[in-house]
Amino acid sequence: MRHSPLAQSALPLLFAIGLAFVLRHFVGSLAWAALLAVITWPLHERLLRRGWPRPLSAAFLVALLVAAFAGPSFVLFNTLSSELAGVQRLLAHLNEAGVPVPAWLAKLPMVAEPAAKWWNEHLALPGGIGSLIRSTVGDIMPHLTGAARTWGSIILANALYLFLALLTLFMLYVHGPAVVRYTDRAGERLLPAYYANLRWLLPLSVRGTALGLCSVAILEGVVLGIAYFLAGAPAPALLGVITGYLALVPGGAPLSFTMVSLLLLGQGHSGAALGLFSWGAVELFMVDKFIRPKLIGHRVNLPFLAVLFGLLGGVSTLGVIGLFVGPFMMAILFGWLRAGHQDNTTDHTSRHLKDQQVS
Repeated sequence: MRHSPLAQSALPLLFAIGLAFVLRHFVGSLAWAALLAVITWPLHERLLRRGWPRPLSAAFLVALLVAAFAGPSFVLFNTLSSELAGVQRLLAHLNEAGVPVPAWLAKLPMVAEPAAKWWNEHLALPGGIGSLIRSTVGDIMPHLTGAARTWGSIILANALYLFLALLTLFMLYVHGPAVVRYTDRAGERLLPAYYANLRWLLPLSVRGTALGLCSVAILEGVVLGIAYFLAGAPAPALLGVITGYLALVPGGAPLSFTMVSLLLLGQGHSGAALGLFSWGAVELFMVDKFIRPKLIGHRVNLPFLAVLFGLLGGVSTLGVIGLFVGPFMMAILFGWLRAGHQDNTTDHTSRHLKDQQVS
């Protein structure tokens, strides 16, 4: 009995939907493993050409990725522990002597008088800071207990997802040729007219996005770290490293320099705080609107607005992983819009795939 073309196309689609439903809690782990494999695959191939066995190369790259993210985090935690010890000593000293009302507080419009009164009642008296901390902690302790339970389960779940992502990444390194072969066969059966272009665009788009994210994170960490130093912020190098890490996440860099600006404002350096916040806003606008889209769109020949809307739309819809999905979908869109060059692109893609198979 022969099946109609509609039934033949609907069956794989229904199976894919069912499989996605079954694996819905682990799609993120699989997606991150696939993205990391695509990004680091050239390095994996370079190690294989030098004679490394596949399991050894896979273990080395997974360990390298873990060290690249976890190693600096341990250094930051150690540095933060010493910084927190200094903050604790400072708070103990201020608690013994009390903190006088700063001069800038009296200059605030409309709220100067009640703010100064509250300051004198809670912070200017000896022991006032300790009493304020104890009362605040006592008020929020029930909420902190409930949040601790929730965050504890979230942390355990994310640790499991991270382990599964690293395990999947290791298996992709080891069995990469077989995975690519099966994926190519499925893609050529399901999308015979488009798969070659998709196969060519995916690694270029993903690696371009990774290059843009990492380059911009390093740039913002260095530039804002120098700005922290010039503004007189404490531990500018540490704050610069933290800013670089936060810049990998959308909204992380503005949160970082805003908090440092508030810290400077609280210390009475209003001019430095305003200058730092203004410079951070200008630098963020230049990086996010010009430098990052240029780095990401260069590899797949995307215009500025396409990359910008791809990044913003992907992040707002899918979160961090949308940073990779958005530009890739824009690359597909402009590949279709440039259908007049389809023959040349297909020929180039075929040659590219043949070269990969030979290598």
